[in-house]
Amino acid sequence: RAGYGGFGLPWARVSSFLGGGAEHAGGGGGDGAALRKFESRRSGRMLEASMLGEAFKVFDPDGKGYITEDDLGRVMASLGKSDASAQELHETMAQAARADREHKRVLYGDFIELMSSTERRRFREGEVMFRQGDPADGFYLLLSGSIDVIKQEEEGGGGGGKSGRTVDTLFAGEYFGETALLSHAPRQATMRCREPVEVLRLSREDFEAGFVQQSTGGGATRPCGKTEAMASAEATARQALGFIQMVSSMQRSTLRHGETAFVEGDVGDRFFIIEDGHITVENNGVVLNNLEAGGCFGELALLTGAPRNATVRCTSERCRLLSMGVADFSRLMRRSAAVHSDIETLARTRSATHPAAGDPHGTQGHAAAKG
Repeated sequence: RAGYGGFGLPWARVSSFLGGGAEHAGGGGGDGAALRKFESRRSGRMLEASMLGEAFKVFDPDGKGYITEDDLGRVMASLGKSDASAQELHETMAQAARADREHKRVLYGDFIELMSSTERRRFREGEVMFRQGDPADGFYLLLSGSIDVIKQEEEGGGGGGKSGRTVDTLFAGEYFGETALLSHAPRQATMRCREPVEVLRLSREDFEAGFVQQSTGGGATRPCGKTEAMASAEATARQALGFIQMVSSMQRSTLRHGETAFVEGDVGDRFFIIEDGHITVENNGVVLNNLEAGGCFGELALLTGAPRNATVRCTSERCRLLSMGVADFSRLMRRSAAVHSDIETLARTRSATHPAAGDPHGTQGHAAAKG
């Protein structure tokens, strides 16, 4: 579908001020400038994950996780539409806030559909969305209903048949389908609706446009001083990091030059993605690694339960970081096999590349135990 997906869009009133209608926005700063910058970076098919997050934060700067009429009114005013009536704002919200029972809040799933090329799909009770072994066609966010995750297993007795075993049940707010897309493999399970279901679907092409292409770097050379294995593991992890930012609620923080995110011996309580700036990873005063925007750190202690084995320091004027706590990190690792594999491979490679930093809980054995 063309444009911002969606509802026939009174929200197109907002998008009309982004780009071609931007001359109405007046001024140069604030929300209007941020949204115009956002529009200038919008691809022809979909918004990159980081762009979706950036745009959502313009509407929701306080990190509530949803957009209200007040938020919409503030952004509209910054775009030169201060004459929007209360009734217009109410109608705009009502049509966009479909996932909210009172139609007063635009949740992130609705926002994704408004601002990208996702589509809504509905399935009946008992209907199979896809089967184990099918080619991966898209990524899904479950808006309502519940879905059984069924693994097909070979039956005993040499008959060659297969039986299905329900291994999990998904409920509204959960996502699925990313493992096959990120690992370029067939579907790993059959998904059957326990009741009527509504989902948001992002096609494989759009998913790859947003994550895979931005992660490969288009022929970028290996950073100076990094082994081929390290550079490869970090490049592979970037698509997982983009996905993490799309599906996770992350806390933003800022370090000034010389400040540390954590030091050797600290308890591992957060996982970090670098939004902007340059970071050094040090152990016993020796620089082990240099990281920049798009990279991550802090995964090893969360995977192994060991204390921090290095000090991480901001070496640019300012470093902007995104982070999540250990509970959210662990839940994400359990939820997505592909993300777990990429992040664990990165941790294992870093540990093997810098044995001086130590691996007290045996990252390599931990990875093998997880399969």
